[in-house]
Amino acid sequence: MLQVKNLSKIYRVGNEKIYALDKVNLTVNKGEFVAVMGSSGSGKSTLLHMIAGVDTPDAGEVVIGDVDIHRLSASEQAIFRRRNIGVIYQSYNLVPTLTVEENMILPLALEGKKAADGEVERLLEFLNLTQFRKLLPNQLSGGQQQRTAIGRAMLTKPRLLLADEPTGNLDIQNTKEVVKLLKQANEMYGQTILMVTHDLAVGKEAKRQIVMKDGCIVGDTVK
Repeated sequence: MLQVKNLSKIYRVGNEKIYALDKVNLTVNKGEFVAVMGSSGSGKSTLLHMIAGVDTPDAGEVVIGDVDIHRLSASEQAIFRRRNIGVIYQSYNLVPTLTVEENMILPLALEGKKAADGEVERLLEFLNLTQFRKLLPNQLSGGQQQRTAIGRAMLTKPRLLLADEPTGNLDIQNTKEVVKLLKQANEMYGQTILMVTHDLAVGKEAKRQIVMKDGCIVGDTVK
């Protein structure tokens, strides 16, 4: 479903080359829940950004389905990402003037589409957000905002759900709730998830753990 092939990203500081990614190879199959872990500077966030198509590699390929996303034009990438990839950010990235429900349906609205009958209601209930559907982001707790972001990412039923430090701004209780929701999305809906986290306890909740160091994958464990 996802294939990363010999992916490299190099930064130059004077005459020195810094490898943020060094010929990384990774395959994620449909229905997997994968955590990518490592210390700051290990390359985990750079890898996620390359997979999301928001950063450009110096070499290598990112193939989702049968599409090498870095061979697409910028506009083609944006369309492909909107149709095939859901992204959950640490900082939520909700539109402040839109309600919970409006934020969730935004990707579909940008495509000129509507959710199937009852789909929004079912997802709001799954995320425990039904009673908050008409509230704005600034009227929500951090956990509620992140659950809204999860709903926005899930509603389009993406091939791949990318979570970038999804619990980084949350307290212990909300962290547990968000991780539980991601696990349920994977187990109940078969959602393929790739999650970047620096939190070892959060990473261990995934079915597969990838460990990165110095731009390379140094560990790959399946429960």
